[in-house]
Amino acid sequence: MTEVLHVPLATSTTATFTTPTQTEEKPIGLERFEHADVQANLIIRAKEVKVGEDVNLEIDLVNAGKAPALLVKAEEIIPEDFEIKEVPEKYRVEDRYLNLKGKRLDPLKTEEVKLVIKPLSKGMFLVKPRILYLDENGKYKSHEPEPIPITVKELGIKGWLKGER
Repeated sequence: MTEVLHVPLATSTTATFTTPTQTEEKPIGLERFEHADVQANLIIRAKEVKVGEDVNLEIDLVNAGKAPALLVKAEEIIPEDFEIKEVPEKYRVEDRYLNLKGKRLDPLKTEEVKLVIKPLSKGMFLVKPRILYLDENGKYKSHEPEPIPITVKELGIKGWLKGER
């Protein structure tokens, strides 16, 4: 045991380790939350429908930032060959977008928008809105949630006999 204590310092294994120096670390990506940061989630329960069938579409908007946002509009909310049947009373449809009328969305608050749309023809369609909003400095920002496909099939023979289109 005494031999271990008398080993020369040149063979010591601790000499190969350097002392760590202090560095300045900054979190990456957190600055986006210092301002308004609106995120959206699309919910469509039926991904496969028939021509003329109602499709319930929900958009959950959340402000993940530390400052309030003003919701301006949801562009491309209505896919081609669809018509809108129901819109919440506090909003309105203009052309093919939903006017959100500058609704204030405070930090960490949510807004749920429910729409009913109806397909007019068969095919594969993509619901891919773009949410436009203003941050606390009046700067335009946008968010595009993950798009959702909808498959629209022909109306069955029973629907044609009933006069549905």
